Amino acid sequence: MSDAEPVVVPRKLPVIWILAALLLLCLAWFLFQLFFATSRIVVSKETTFITEPLGPDGLPDFSAYILARDGKGVTPENNAAVLIWQATWPGELDQKHWLLMAGALGMKAVPTGQDSLVTVFSKSVREQVAAELTERFSDELSDQAANELLTEEWQQRLRDELVYEAMGRPWTSEQMPALAKWAKANQKPLDMLVEAAARPKYFSPSPSLLDGKDDSLIGVLLPDIQRMRSAVRALQARAMWHLGEGRTAEAWADILACFRLARHTSRDSTLVGQLVAIAIDGMACRVTVTYLQHDGLGKEEAAQILVDLQGLPPASRMAYSLDQGERLMYIDIVLRMAQGEITPGEFGGDDGGPVAVMSMLAIDWNHVLREGNRWYDRIANAARLPTYAQRKQELANIDTDLSLLGSAATTPGAVLGSFVSRRRRSQMISDILLSLFLSSLDAITGAEDRAITTQRLTLVAAALAVYRARQGEYPESLDELSPAILPALPLDLYTEKPFIYKRKSDGGYLLYSVFQNGVDDGGTNMVGEIINGEWVKESPEDFDYNASDLVIRVPEPPFKFPQLPKELKP
Repeated sequence: MSDAEPVVVPRKLPVIWILAALLLLCLAWFLFQLFFATSRIVVSKETTFITEPLGPDGLPDFSAYILARDGKGVTPENNAAVLIWQATWPGELDQKHWLLMAGALGMKAVPTGQDSLVTVFSKSVREQVAAELTERFSDELSDQAANELLTEEWQQRLRDELVYEAMGRPWTSEQMPALAKWAKANQKPLDMLVEAAARPKYFSPSPSLLDGKDDSLIGVLLPDIQRMRSAVRALQARAMWHLGEGRTAEAWADILACFRLARHTSRDSTLVGQLVAIAIDGMACRVTVTYLQHDGLGKEEAAQILVDLQGLPPASRMAYSLDQGERLMYIDIVLRMAQGEITPGEFGGDDGGPVAVMSMLAIDWNHVLREGNRWYDRIANAARLPTYAQRKQELANIDTDLSLLGSAATTPGAVLGSFVSRRRRSQMISDILLSLFLSSLDAITGAEDRAITTQRLTLVAAALAVYRARQGEYPESLDELSPAILPALPLDLYTEKPFIYKRKSDGGYLLYSVFQNGVDDGGTNMVGEIINGEWVKESPEDFDYNASDLVIRVPEPPFKFPQLPKELKP
């Protein structure tokens, strides 16, 4: 036994070393998933939404996609934008973009701008209107008051009030010589706008898509939007001048051009473009009602107006904008964040909040993109639902779910969990971004609902004008309009019932929708001009703007000059 070799018993590793090794492995995994577990962006319908054309980086080229999408089938001959730019050049277009825009539209040369429209709110026009007002009030003013009236504050207040009046009520050259002179001097660009409006296509690309700078879609320049609003205001003012002097055919040509320009504006895929289109259409609807009550309106003219209105497509395409405009902006922002091109501080506060912190860590940006597309699919589908009640309910559900997303994403538990799970971190980024991008959905779709209702009210007003032209008076009931004039009565969007109508003792009528509160407020409009179905000089001090309807009251008050302010009276 003494010759036997000693038995060596292996030493066991201390438990503490085993625990330390496991801890290191956990730490390595934690650091890996926190900082290094990145994934390449997958180009697919579910992530990037579009799969071509691709840029040098292998990702979708959104600028090229939008230009190809919006310019399909457009030629210089059928594109309304060509004539509109010629009539309003250069508008708000920066000089460095002149050649780019002219080239994109197929213009042979950059317009000179010599015959461009002078807007109705231009400095020169407003100064002439102010001078006429001062002259008009001269007999009522002391020398001191006259000097006060010439101050910029009073000039701006009174002249703008008068110009807005001229945009909504018939007026004559005798009443407003300065505006009549303006209308005559601007006949060429205004006629060009009418011609442009009748063209079937509209393609006016943003300079941001043409300059090759790869700017983010959310910051694209929109120089044509404000230009279009100014053009419509000018056409409105001329239409009311034509109407005031009995040129009804010319007046309707200008008004119809306003409707058509609204539809051209709605071809823009941004929400800004849709909201401006809605605003323009509302302006056109208001002056149409004014036109329809004109005593000189004949049977054939009234019938043609009704046909023209029935042939107009919807004024806005909000579902399209959410699907093809806002969605692409979201995807573009996410891709730029994934590549480090955009500072997360642009979202969620000055320092970016949780988005800024989390986006510095490893994120599955494909998951963020997929989640975004899922939500935009849901929202676009909701906006396309056939009835107001269905849209309202689904959008309310979406709004509730989005509110929960935003609040739940930043709870302490969610923040802590995001540090240990890339998926939870990616979901957190997605939830926060979507809650920011998809806010105010109700207001956005509500604007379109109001526009649809206003269009329907205007159509009924046109049918009432046809009836009056034939019968010499308005009907006792809307039922008398169908089927002789309208195949079916348009319904109030908010109730799916006929609009409320009353023939009035002054030879006119009251027609209204209960509007978004769904309550009959007696024909009181939301700006306080009409209370309980009657025009008032001033709205009550306790007027509740929420308790209102969408109202048409005929006849409207005639054109009037602003009243001399009490402060300036001797």
